[in-house]
Amino acid sequence: MVCEGETEKGYFDSLHRNPEVRLHTVRTRKAKHPQREVVVATAARALENAYTRVWAVFDTDGADVRDLVARAHKEGVEPVPSTPTFETWLILHLDDHRAPLLSGDKAEKRLKALLPRWSKGATDFTDFAHGLDKARSRAEGLPSGCDPCTSVHLLVGALLRTG
Repeated sequence: MVCEGETEKGYFDSLHRNPEVRLHTVRTRKAKHPQREVVVATAARALENAYTRVWAVFDTDGADVRDLVARAHKEGVEPVPSTPTFETWLILHLDDHRAPLLSGDKAEKRLKALLPRWSKGATDFTDFAHGLDKARSRAEGLPSGCDPCTSVHLLVGALLRTG
C-alpha cells in the first residue's frame, strides 16, 4: 500500500499488528502540496516488484480525481481516494458524518472534536478499532465523488478478508 500522509501510514502500520494482515506500507516523501499523482505512480512501480496487489491511498483535497482513478485502474493499481482527506475515514469510525467537510483542516478539527487525544502524527488503529464495522457501513452509504466520501473500507475489507 502506498500512501501520502503520516495519518494513513500510522493507521495501517498499527493495523498491521493484526496477525491476519499481510501488508507493506510505503509513504511518499512529505510535501506541501498534494502527492496523489506520485502515490499512484509509486504504486504502479511497486507492481513490478512482484507484489500481488497494490493500493494507492490518497486525499482528493476536493479535486476531481476521476482521471487519476481511471489511470490507476489501467495500470493495475487499486485506488483508494478520500474526500477531502483520509481523516474522513477516521471520522466515520466515530460519527455518521454526512455534511461537507470542505478541507483537510476542517476534517482534522472535526476528528479532534470527536477524539480529543487524536493527533495526526500518532494515529493508531486501536483508537478506532471499536468503530470499524460502523465506519465500513457508513462509508458504503456515502455517494462516490462527494464530500465526504472514502474508499478505505474496500482496502480494509480486503486486508481483513471480510469484504
